[in-house]
Amino acid sequence: MVVVRRHLTTAGIGIALGAFVPVVLLAAPASAHAIIDLDGVTAVAGKSSAMTLEIQHGCLPAEATIEVEVFVGRPWRAVRPGAVPGWQAAVQRLGNGGWHITWKNLGAPVPFGTATFLPITVAWPSKPGTYAMHVTQQCTNGKSYDWNEQYGPATADTPSPPLTPRPEVHVVAQGQ
Repeated sequence: MVVVRRHLTTAGIGIALGAFVPVVLLAAPASAHAIIDLDGVTAVAGKSSAMTLEIQHGCLPAEATIEVEVFVGRPWRAVRPGAVPGWQAAVQRLGNGGWHITWKNLGAPVPFGTATFLPITVAWPSKPGTYAMHVTQQCTNGKSYDWNEQYGPATADTPSPPLTPRPEVHVVAQGQ
């Protein structure tokens, strides 16, 4: 069983409308993301708090999610994955000082149109700034999404946002 919360997002609207207008479903991936939700708590440098990583859907065309991996760099002081019913979580300290979290689905794969919510407790970096996490979503057909494209403005050759933008969090200084 997967913990499911409902957010009214562009992707959710696109998927809902896709049941009635199949063309809309083709546009949904461009507005779907791996999302960091701070659950209403500001990320403060040097402090710890909880966050939720949301994977909005399975892989296209309609494949289910079976594993999610998260990589964060050395500035993240510590990470601890939360329990999700039906998933096995593990965390490993990397040689470069970063962290690798893996959630493996132990039950039925998560259907395409179902969001997955993965809680993480974080010891935020010591300095304020914008920090990213590299997320990889594995699917039943061997396909994966690599949520790691830097978000930037559109150019002649690059749309904005990218198809698989990397999730980022803004960490503020203490006292802000």
